[in-house]
Amino acid sequence: MSRSGRSAERSDGAPATSGFPDNLTAMLRLTGLYRRRFQSLLADEPWVADSGVKAPTYGVLTFVSQRGPISQREVCDWLGVHASDMVDLVDRLEKLGWVARRRDPTDRRRYQLTITPEGRKTLARYDALAAQAEDVVLEPLSEVERRRLIELVTKVVSSHARD
Repeated sequence: MSRSGRSAERSDGAPATSGFPDNLTAMLRLTGLYRRRFQSLLADEPWVADSGVKAPTYGVLTFVSQRGPISQREVCDWLGVHASDMVDLVDRLEKLGWVARRRDPTDRRRYQLTITPEGRKTLARYDALAAQAEDVVLEPLSEVERRRLIELVTKVVSSHARD
Protein backbone atom coordinates (compact mmCIF):
# COMPACT_ATOMS: atom_id res chain seq x y z
CA MET A 1 0.00 0.00 0.00
CA SER A 2 1.33 3.47 -0.80
CA ARG A 3 1.99 6.24 1.68
CA SER A 4 -1.26 7.90 0.56
CA GLY A 5 -3.15 4.85 1.75
CA ARG A 6 -4.17 3.81 -1.73
CA SER A 7 -3.60 0.28 -2.86
CA ALA A 8 -1.36 -0.50 -5.79
CA GLU A 9 -2.94 -1.45 -9.08
CA ARG A 10 -3.30 -5.04 -10.17
CA SER A 11 -1.82 -6.16 -13.47
CA ASP A 12 -5.22 -5.61 -15.14
CA GLY A 13 -5.26 -1.94 -14.03
CA ALA A 14 -7.90 -2.42 -11.31
CA PRO A 15 -7.00 -1.32 -7.80
CA ALA A 16 -5.55 -4.07 -5.64
CA THR A 17 -7.77 -3.89 -2.57
CA SER A 18 -8.39 -6.27 0.24
CA GLY A 19 -12.00 -5.20 0.64
CA PHE A 20 -11.08 -2.27 2.87
CA PRO A 21 -11.71 1.33 1.83
CA ASP A 22 -8.85 3.71 1.17
CA ASN A 23 -7.95 6.25 3.86
CA LEU A 24 -10.18 9.05 2.60
CA THR A 25 -13.15 6.76 2.27
CA ALA A 26 -12.51 5.39 5.77
CA MET A 27 -12.39 8.90 7.26
CA LEU A 28 -15.55 9.94 5.43
CA ARG A 29 -17.24 6.75 6.61
CA LEU A 30 -16.18 7.43 10.22
CA THR A 31 -17.54 10.96 9.98
CA GLY A 32 -20.78 9.64 8.52
CA LEU A 33 -21.13 7.01 11.25
CA TYR A 34 -20.69 9.63 13.94
CA ARG A 35 -23.04 12.13 12.27
CA ARG A 36 -25.80 9.55 11.81
CA ARG A 37 -25.50 8.28 15.39
CA PHE A 38 -25.54 11.83 16.75
CA GLN A 39 -28.57 12.78 14.62
CA SER A 40 -30.36 9.62 15.76
CA LEU A 41 -29.78 10.55 19.40
CA LEU A 42 -30.95 14.12 18.73
CA ALA A 43 -34.11 12.81 17.05
CA ASP A 44 -34.98 10.94 20.25
CA GLU A 45 -34.79 14.13 22.35
CA PRO A 46 -38.11 16.03 22.61
CA TRP A 47 -36.32 19.28 23.57
CA VAL A 48 -34.50 19.24 20.22
CA ALA A 49 -37.71 18.87 18.20
CA ASP A 50 -39.49 21.44 20.39
CA SER A 51 -36.73 24.00 19.83
CA GLY A 52 -37.01 23.79 16.03
CA VAL A 53 -33.25 24.18 15.68
CA LYS A 54 -31.31 23.14 12.59
CA ALA A 55 -28.33 20.82 12.19
CA PRO A 56 -25.49 23.37 12.69
CA THR A 57 -26.80 24.46 16.11
CA TYR A 58 -24.36 22.33 18.08
CA GLY A 59 -21.42 23.68 16.07
CA VAL A 60 -22.59 27.27 16.52
CA LEU A 61 -23.06 26.90 20.27
CA THR A 62 -19.69 25.16 20.65
CA PHE A 63 -17.81 27.72 18.56
CA VAL A 64 -19.46 30.74 20.21
CA SER A 65 -18.81 29.23 23.64
CA GLN A 66 -15.13 28.73 22.84
CA ARG A 67 -14.46 31.92 20.88
CA GLY A 68 -17.15 34.41 21.86
CA PRO A 69 -17.83 37.17 21.58
CA ILE A 70 -17.36 36.47 17.90
CA SER A 71 -18.88 37.87 14.72
CA GLN A 72 -21.58 36.01 12.86
CA ARG A 73 -19.37 36.17 9.76
CA GLU A 74 -16.52 34.36 11.53
CA VAL A 75 -18.92 31.65 12.67
CA CYS A 76 -20.24 31.31 9.10
CA ASP A 77 -16.74 31.04 7.70
CA TRP A 78 -15.52 28.57 10.31
CA LEU A 79 -18.54 26.25 10.09
CA GLY A 80 -19.15 26.66 6.36
CA VAL A 81 -22.72 27.88 6.87
CA HIS A 82 -24.16 30.31 4.31
CA ALA A 83 -24.70 33.81 5.73
CA SER A 84 -28.46 33.81 5.07
CA ASP A 85 -28.81 30.43 6.80
CA MET A 86 -26.78 31.76 9.73
CA VAL A 87 -29.11 34.74 10.15
CA ASP A 88 -32.12 32.41 10.38
CA LEU A 89 -30.29 30.10 12.77
CA VAL A 90 -29.09 32.91 15.03
CA ASP A 91 -32.59 34.43 15.03
CA ARG A 92 -33.86 31.08 16.36
CA LEU A 93 -31.03 30.71 18.91
CA GLU A 94 -31.58 34.26 20.12
CA LYS A 95 -35.34 33.68 20.45
CA LEU A 96 -34.62 30.52 22.49
CA GLY A 97 -32.28 32.53 24.72
CA TRP A 98 -29.24 30.39 23.85
CA VAL A 99 -27.16 33.20 22.31
CA ALA A 100 -27.10 36.97 22.57
CA ARG A 101 -26.47 39.05 19.46
CA ARG A 102 -25.09 42.54 19.92
CA ARG A 103 -23.57 45.14 17.67
CA ASP A 104 -19.79 45.00 17.60
CA PRO A 105 -18.62 48.12 19.48
CA THR A 106 -15.66 48.50 17.09
CA ASP A 107 -17.65 47.98 13.89
CA ARG A 108 -21.36 48.82 14.06
CA ARG A 109 -22.01 46.94 10.80
CA ARG A 110 -21.21 43.61 12.46
CA TYR A 111 -22.92 41.56 15.13
CA GLN A 112 -21.09 39.69 17.85
CA LEU A 113 -22.46 36.51 19.33
CA THR A 114 -22.08 35.34 22.90
CA ILE A 115 -23.49 32.25 24.55
CA THR A 116 -25.97 32.79 27.37
CA PRO A 117 -26.28 30.78 30.59
CA GLU A 118 -29.25 28.96 29.04
CA GLY A 119 -27.14 28.32 25.94
CA ARG A 120 -24.42 26.78 28.13
CA LYS A 121 -26.99 24.43 29.66
CA THR A 122 -28.17 23.46 26.19
CA LEU A 123 -24.59 23.00 25.01
CA ALA A 124 -23.99 20.63 27.93
CA ARG A 125 -26.99 18.57 26.78
CA TYR A 126 -25.59 18.47 23.24
CA ASP A 127 -22.15 17.53 24.60
CA ALA A 128 -23.64 14.58 26.50
CA LEU A 129 -25.34 13.30 23.35
CA ALA A 130 -22.17 13.82 21.31
CA ALA A 131 -20.22 11.79 23.89
CA GLN A 132 -22.78 8.98 23.63
CA ALA A 133 -22.46 8.98 19.84
CA GLU A 134 -18.68 8.94 20.11
CA ASP A 135 -18.77 6.02 22.58
CA VAL A 136 -20.90 3.96 20.21
CA VAL A 137 -18.87 4.76 17.09
CA LEU A 138 -15.47 4.31 18.73
CA GLU A 139 -16.50 1.24 20.75
CA PRO A 140 -14.08 -1.07 18.87
CA LEU A 141 -11.12 1.02 20.09
CA SER A 142 -9.35 0.82 23.43
CA GLU A 143 -9.05 3.99 25.53
CA VAL A 144 -5.44 4.39 24.39
CA GLU A 145 -6.47 4.01 20.74
CA ARG A 146 -9.30 6.53 21.19
CA ARG A 147 -6.97 9.11 22.70
CA ARG A 148 -4.46 8.57 19.90
CA LEU A 149 -7.13 8.90 17.21
CA ILE A 150 -8.36 12.18 18.73
CA GLU A 151 -4.77 13.46 19.07
CA LEU A 152 -4.03 12.72 15.43
CA VAL A 153 -7.28 14.17 14.10
CA THR A 154 -6.79 17.28 16.26
CA LYS A 155 -3.25 17.66 14.92
CA VAL A 156 -4.43 17.50 11.32
CA VAL A 157 -7.37 19.84 11.84
CA SER A 158 -5.26 22.33 13.83
CA SER A 159 -2.66 22.47 11.08
CA HIS A 160 -5.40 23.60 8.69
CA ALA A 161 -7.11 26.02 11.08
CA ARG A 162 -6.65 28.97 8.72
CA ASP A 163 -7.99 27.15 5.61
